[in-house]
Amino acid sequence: MKAISFITTLFLFFSTLGCGQAPEPKASSSPTTPDDSLRNAMMLQKKQLAAEMAKAQIEYFIINVPENQFGYYIMIDGKMYIEQKSIPAVQGNNGFATKADAEKIAKLAIEKIRQGEMPPTISIEELKEQGVITN
Repeated sequence: MKAISFITTLFLFFSTLGCGQAPEPKASSSPTTPDDSLRNAMMLQKKQLAAEMAKAQIEYFIINVPENQFGYYIMIDGKMYIEQKSIPAVQGNNGFATKADAEKIAKLAIEKIRQGEMPPTISIEELKEQGVITN
């Protein structure tokens, strides 16, 4: 529900900008730009999500995918949040070569969720740092 309110806030923010109307100036000693306001709102949302996720039960399950490869599920409080059947950030539909590789990235995704990154994103650089082969 908090994500919905954040999306609503972003929509209202951008719709105000799109109408050619500038937001009302705030009476403060330090002026902020729309970019600063958006950045501050995003940082606040991330902190709130991190606090919420600190209390959540987050677990992963390694799954088998076609061609003897692996993926994972991430569950938050017993509900499916992520079904990852292919290596993230890599073109194509190849799964992980080993269970260990899938587990490393599932744990990294959970770490990002706990830090308030929703949805968690995994980069090519992070895959390389984890030693995951992405042929």
